[in-house]
Amino acid sequence: MTQPRKKTSPASKREHIGADVMAYFRERAAKDPEFAAASREEADKLQLAHRIRELREAKKLSQAQLAEMIETKQPSIARIESGRTLPRLDVLQRIATALGMRLTIDFVKVPAPRRRRAKTAVQEQTSSWAGAEVRPSLR
Repeated sequence: MTQPRKKTSPASKREHIGADVMAYFRERAAKDPEFAAASREEADKLQLAHRIRELREAKKLSQAQLAEMIETKQPSIARIESGRTLPRLDVLQRIATALGMRLTIDFVKVPAPRRRRAKTAVQEQTSSWAGAEVRPSLR
C-alpha cells in the first residue's frame, strides 16, 4: 500500500511567494542583466500606456472617440492603453495631436547597476523570516 503524497504549498517551493513583489524584481534584476533590461523596457511601455490613457480621460474622450480622431479603431487604442502594443511613432504623433499635445522623444542615460552590499547579520536574519511579522528591534 502506497502512502498518499503530502501536498506541498507553493510557498515552500519558491521563497519569493508571499514576499514583496518589488523586492523580488530588484533581486532578480540584480542577478540577471537581461531580466533587468526587459523589466525596464516593460516599465517604460506601461508608463507610456498609462500616460496616453490619463491624457485621453482628462480630455473626457472615449477610446472610440480618440480612435476616430486618429483614424483607427477602438481596439487599437485599448491595446495601446493596456500596454500590450507599443504604437509606431506616427501613431504616437497622431495621438498627441488629437489630445492637444506635442510629442517629444528624449534619450536618457541609464545609470549603471549598483553593486550589492554584503548583508548585515540583522538583514540576513530578517530576510530568512520571509513573510513573518516579527522583526528584530534595537532598543
